[in-house]
This record gives sequence, structure tokens and C-alpha cells, in this order.
Amino acid sequence: MNTLLQGIKKKNLLQVENLHVAFSIHKQKLEAVRGISFTIAAGETVGLVGESGCGKTAAVQAITRLTPAEWVEGKALFDGTDLLQATPEELRKIRGREIGMVFQDPMSSLNPTMTIGKQIAEGLIYHKLASKKEALQEAIELLRLVGVPHPEIRIHQYPHELSGGMRQRVLIAIALACKPRLLIADEPTTALDVTISVQILELLKALQKKLQMSLLLITHDLHVVAAICDRVLVMYAGQIVEEGPVKEVLRQPKHPYTKMLLQALPRLDRPTVLT
Repeated sequence: MNTLLQGIKKKNLLQVENLHVAFSIHKQKLEAVRGISFTIAAGETVGLVGESGCGKTAAVQAITRLTPAEWVEGKALFDGTDLLQATPEELRKIRGREIGMVFQDPMSSLNPTMTIGKQIAEGLIYHKLASKKEALQEAIELLRLVGVPHPEIRIHQYPHELSGGMRQRVLIAIALACKPRLLIADEPTTALDVTISVQILELLKALQKKLQMSLLLITHDLHVVAAICDRVLVMYAGQIVEEGPVKEVLRQPKHPYTKMLLQALPRLDRPTVLT
């Protein structure tokens, strides 16, 4: 029975096909994403890893139609709906409700003029999932879910009154408010110190399992991928150069770029050379 269950392939929730993204720089076309294709199954955690400028964020912004790029081609099928061809009304129903997003800088993502409670409740009210009173109560429960202490007090506070780690937890609460089926986290720990980063990663992993949602984690850090991802996509110069189960890719990398990323990781079993 266990063998049979293991052989059952999960349905793809997101299927990206031949995605191209290009910008106009000094009247010249610069292709940031060059024909990438990948899938994310229901309940799967996928890491999209690569150095800054490789096209990770450009790809995700294009998929969610939040990109400033002049040219976007390809397909991004979310549960059968092509996000790149969807109408504004279809997008409004999907973004926030079906796809939640966590960005790397909470101070630029949160509204400094609104209380935390109102910002969490906003999506629930917009998508007509709760009344104003119900949404504020749900905001308290969401803050409790993501590990924010004294949520009854926090909902009345403003972003500047919280620490960086707390603000990032608030962003996660906002992204989870409508119980999305896919959560996209773009470098969610970049602006945080190491201790808080570990806490946020452990939180994302626990929430993914508890809520049975899919998770796309964008990062430049293979340690992060190894900690919480099922599968990894390695991106270099606008292309996916290697992909597969995390353990397999990290143990036996095939592409030179993946090997270079692994060699660059700090390790305790070899000395650090200072220059």
C-alpha cells in the first residue's frame, strides 16, 4: 500500500512553460529570463536558487503579473488558468486568495500608515471572505499562528513599532490570510540576522506542512534550500541549468555552476582563508 501511494504522482498546481522576460535598457532589449520551464506540485516545496541578477525575481514577477518588464512570453498555468493571459478580474481573484506572496523587505511592503490588524484583514475583506469584525479577529489568530506574541495588542500597532523579525512574520500572516494554495517567498530572510532567519525558515516549513500548501522559495542560499525544500531549480544567466530532488542535486551536482555554489558554502571541516 505504501509503495502504491508513493507511486501516485501529485497534480501540478503551477506549470511554467518556455517563459521569456525582457526589459528595455537604453533602447536595447535585455532578456532577463530565457525560456525557463518548471512545475510545482500540490503540497510541494520548491527552491529557485541562483545569484543576484540571474533572473529569479524577474521570473516570479512575470508569473504573477507584477513585472515592469516590456516583454513577457510563454505560459504560466495555475490550476489550468494561464496567468499571462488572464483578465484583470481573473488575476484579482487569484492573487492574494489563491497565490500569496512574501517579499524580502517588510518595511517597503507594509503600509506605514495602517495598523497591522487592518493590513492583515484587508485581503479577507476584499475577497469577501469575512466581515470587518470577523477579519480583525482572524488577524489575531493569524498573528498567533505565525508566532507573534500578544496578537491582541499587535493588531493595533504600526509597522515601525515592530522588530524586523516581527514585521516579516506579519508579512507571512498577510500572505496566508486567505489560505492560498501557493505561497511565493522571495528572499524572505535577506534583511534578517542569522538567528531570526532560522526561525522564519522553520516557521515557513511548519506552516507549509500544516496548511498543505505549495511553496516556491526564491533564494541565493543553498543552505536554505537544503533545510526546507523538496526539489531545487538552479538558475544561472536567465536559464534553469539544473533541477531535481534536493538531496540528489546537492550530493551529485551535474552543472558547473551548481558545483561552484556548493564549493562556495562555508564549511566547518575546512579552514577559511582570509585575504
